[in-house]
Amino acid sequence: MFKETIYRKDKKSLDLKSPNIIFRNAVRAVIIKENKILMAHLEKTNEYKFPGGGKEENETRDAAIGREVLEEVGYEVERIKEKIGKIREYDTAEEGGDHIFKMVSEYYLVEVNKMPQKQKLEDYEKELLFKPCWIEIETAYETNMERIKNKDETTPGIRRETKVLEIIKEIYK
Repeated sequence: MFKETIYRKDKKSLDLKSPNIIFRNAVRAVIIKENKILMAHLEKTNEYKFPGGGKEENETRDAAIGREVLEEVGYEVERIKEKIGKIREYDTAEEGGDHIFKMVSEYYLVEVNKMPQKQKLEDYEKELLFKPCWIEIETAYETNMERIKNKDETTPGIRRETKVLEIIKEIYK
């Protein structure tokens, strides 16, 4: 199982001892079938992300994964297998001042049914043009890396998603 920490800004610029930490738990699905991975392709920024997101208050892990997978890629979850890793991310919070944003994303191997349904996207996901995509792991990784290297406009989570793609492509060589 992998464990990583990512700082969206320079670590030195973040006061990690601040009492003002805004915390978010997230779950993300890793769905692999026949050497391809199911991801959300964000057509507006041309990047790939794992289906998943923040758990709502009192929501179970299973309910959150099921909801996020259906919303973002339009598949129903058949089975949640094992947890394969965790990423902690730190950033300055939108609230400013000494507020720190900390998100812990847990990644799970997931199996989905064969018949896709209509996505149930939130407004920001519609704006980013989320499209479900079965893609080779290496291709998703290379696309995201290119976006990072070129300093193109991307979403804040691209470094997290790219790090997980890098780990997974080593496992599934």
